[in-house]
Amino acid sequence: NMIRSSQLVGQAMIAYLQQKGFPEVALHFVKDERTRFNLALESGNIQIAVASAKEIDEKDHWYRLGLEALRQGNAGIVEYAYQRTKNFERLSFLYLITGNMEKLTKMLK
Repeated sequence: NMIRSSQLVGQAMIAYLQQKGFPEVALHFVKDERTRFNLALESGNIQIAVASAKEIDEKDHWYRLGLEALRQGNAGIVEYAYQRTKNFERLSFLYLITGNMEKLTKMLK
């Protein structure tokens, strides 16, 4: 009973911090990988989002990570996310716009 109520307090605190616009603070209190992933994306913490995406390893999470990495201009993580989702069309376009002809040529073979 005591443990359950303390978990509820913890969840309420995390939700409060998130609603007030402090997802990066809430991130420090969360153990659940899906929640960590969402908070990391919300706060723009790409490194924690990558770590959580690796743990979760689902296509949707890699896709969302790719979008955030693209928004931040992090081509390396965009590439990694596209590889994980096997999104070869976007991957080849990424190589084209970043001028990575070596990888583009390799993909087209």
